[in-house]
Amino acid sequence: MVTLEERAETYRTRPRSVSQVKQYEQCPHGFYLARIAREPELQAAWLAQGVAVHAAAEEWERSGRTMSVGQTQEVYGRVYTRMANEALEAEPTEAGWQASGPYEGFTDLERRWHLGREQVEKYVAWYTKHPDEQVWKSQAGVPAIEQRFDIEVGGVAVVGFIDLVIDHPKHGLVVRDNKTGAIPKMNDTFQLDTYALALKKAHGVECETGDFWSGKTGKPSRPRKLGDGESAVVDRFREMDAGVKSGDFTPTPSPETCARCPMQRSCRFASV
Repeated sequence: MVTLEERAETYRTRPRSVSQVKQYEQCPHGFYLARIAREPELQAAWLAQGVAVHAAAEEWERSGRTMSVGQTQEVYGRVYTRMANEALEAEPTEAGWQASGPYEGFTDLERRWHLGREQVEKYVAWYTKHPDEQVWKSQAGVPAIEQRFDIEVGGVAVVGFIDLVIDHPKHGLVVRDNKTGAIPKMNDTFQLDTYALALKKAHGVECETGDFWSGKTGKPSRPRKLGDGESAVVDRFREMDAGVKSGDFTPTPSPETCARCPMQRSCRFASV
């Protein structure tokens, strides 16, 4: 069995990601409980929805955008069902599930089955109506669909996946992330700036624009100018990496942060 000390050492040396940085910045102690101590988490229906919509979109793109809406929704259904069943096996009581607004855990689980199918339909509809928004291909001819990258940012190893790189008729290369929930605020370009930096380092191409495709609206967000935040990206990865390596997991509880934290039942600092 892997000990807590061994897991801590693994996280001292492993590559970083955008999601790791955001979780650590939100609450270092929550990061510790989830990724190192691996305490029990609350389940949430939106996690299955997000993964399943991404899986369906990826499958549709890899088919050359030839799959029907029904076939794409079938992919969504398989992934959602598998993830929901795994989550229910891990946490069979509704008390262990997070609510979404007025929807309690099990009600939300049923609701999001339908919501995700609707978002998949919107995804196919958007690109069917906008065929000029094509997937960019690398010099090797590989389409940038769930494009993996392994780069170094300010001396820190960083890994991740870009949902899509679009060859846009108006904006040129656009890094695009699919969101099934809320869209980041206009001044929050950390994720997209990281993706643009990854394209530059891995493929030598400049990408000055990024956006988020929204499952709620069924269309991309307003484009965001990228490139100016490269130094901020470097600083944030360095600070997070240094914090983990030094063992700084100081709790930063607040009602807003703790209410959405899946670690709240395992955290003695939770402000809920």
